[in-house]
Amino acid sequence: MRIGLNAGIFPGRPAPAEVCRLSGAAGAQGCELNIGETGTLSLQSGSAELAVIRRAAADSGVELPSVHCGLHWKYTLTDPDAAVRAKGADVLARSLEIGAELGAGVLLVVPGVVKPDVSYADAYGRAQEGMALLARRAEALGLRIGVENVWNRFLLSPLEMARFIDQIGSEAVGAYFDVGNILLYGYPQHWIATLGTRILAVHFKDYRSDVPGAGGFTHLLQGDVPWPACMAELRRVGFDGYVTAELGPYRHLGERTATDTVAAMRAILAF
Repeated sequence: MRIGLNAGIFPGRPAPAEVCRLSGAAGAQGCELNIGETGTLSLQSGSAELAVIRRAAADSGVELPSVHCGLHWKYTLTDPDAAVRAKGADVLARSLEIGAELGAGVLLVVPGVVKPDVSYADAYGRAQEGMALLARRAEALGLRIGVENVWNRFLLSPLEMARFIDQIGSEAVGAYFDVGNILLYGYPQHWIATLGTRILAVHFKDYRSDVPGAGGFTHLLQGDVPWPACMAELRRVGFDGYVTAELGPYRHLGERTATDTVAAMRAILAF
């Protein structure tokens, strides 16, 4: 397995080229960049700008294994408004193109959200429809889509997540498994065992079950994630891709977060 860092771990939101440099300096082998609606790396970024980022990664000795565009929360594939769903599909299609130009292998996608005006059944059907279209685009670009387990009131069991992925029927769609997100309603080792070879990438974070809500998220080795069991299952299912820390910086001395996190990840990988 290889160690990656999500760009959000660095204080001050540095530009992508600087994220690459800082990731390499911290000892990571890769970094996960976040695509915004505007900014240095955005939906409007052209080939020349993306080439600069790719060169910066190469110069820093890091890979760009995955990308993430948080706009799937704003323009969901499950929205009641067809126009919003279409916008979400366009955003993710453009994110796939950007990922391909950067040389990434996986685009993280939240496939939908269940809300008071979006029933579970409607979310499932709309998400399947949207993801099937995106899968074809991903296949054409040589990229894969990682469906993430996250607090969206949707795909709440590993059996359902596996079925959702299988029903899309594309090798370009798998799971982006977040170890820490699952502690609220499940056990990560069980999810890993069920998802098996569907897992394309893994997010590392930790979570304290005795702290309610989002306040329970914490840095690695400070929460309740059963790391030895998780590592045993990841090895058993044959996962050998990137494990990427998705964490914010420390409140103080934030520049130390990345180095400390890489050290913690090395210790976890040794289990």
